[in-house]
Amino acid sequence: MLRAIVADDEPLARQALRRFLAADGDVKIVAEAEDVESLRDVLATHAADVLFLDITMPGGSGMDVLPVVPPTTSVIFTTAHAEHAVTAFAVDAIDYLLKPFGVDRVRDALARVRRLHASRLSVTPPRRSVLLVRTGSRLEPVPVTSIWRLEGSDDFVRVITATRRFLHGMTLAALTAELDAGTFLRVHRSHVLNLAHVARVLPHDERRLAAEFPDGSRVVCSRAGSAALRSRARLRGE
Repeated sequence: MLRAIVADDEPLARQALRRFLAADGDVKIVAEAEDVESLRDVLATHAADVLFLDITMPGGSGMDVLPVVPPTTSVIFTTAHAEHAVTAFAVDAIDYLLKPFGVDRVRDALARVRRLHASRLSVTPPRRSVLLVRTGSRLEPVPVTSIWRLEGSDDFVRVITATRRFLHGMTLAALTAELDAGTFLRVHRSHVLNLAHVARVLPHDERRLAAEFPDGSRVVCSRAGSAALRSRARLRGE
């Protein structure tokens, strides 16, 4: 039984989705929301396997809630606006239903969700591939592969790429847990490096190393982080 949340400000659209999901016979709607504020409350209090998410709702955009959607909840966008499709798939949406849609499209989207859930049971959970960061009044997708390093600061993370810096609303520990451990290495209480972008590793003092990036910037590793970096370098050398 899939647990579903339906978020749409149009009563008729919610009614149609209720009818389509009931026809499936193996989906239970655990909550509904008609605006961004109520959706945040729903996500904080209800666990779900799939979120049917309208993009244009009172109180903001459906995109605004994506940073608080658990990684185990598949997102299916439901909207009348085709221009959002590229951004939707950039943030790993499972499907994009363009209104008006029918029961067959909903059935296809649910089949995608079930295949994804089945794969999660048999393989290592997929790692995050995109971060949504706020730039002004909108959210911008940043590919994880473009990130050079992360700096933790209380409940925020500073995301640093070759050309820009962003703030992301997660703790460093929580974000690191969602990244590929083979590529990202925590070398300090406040620093995580993308080893793919480290230009060279230099001695900082007798026990600590410094990682240098292509622009000449450096991160000094803690003693434990230096040991982990040395170990990783030995493994790569082998």
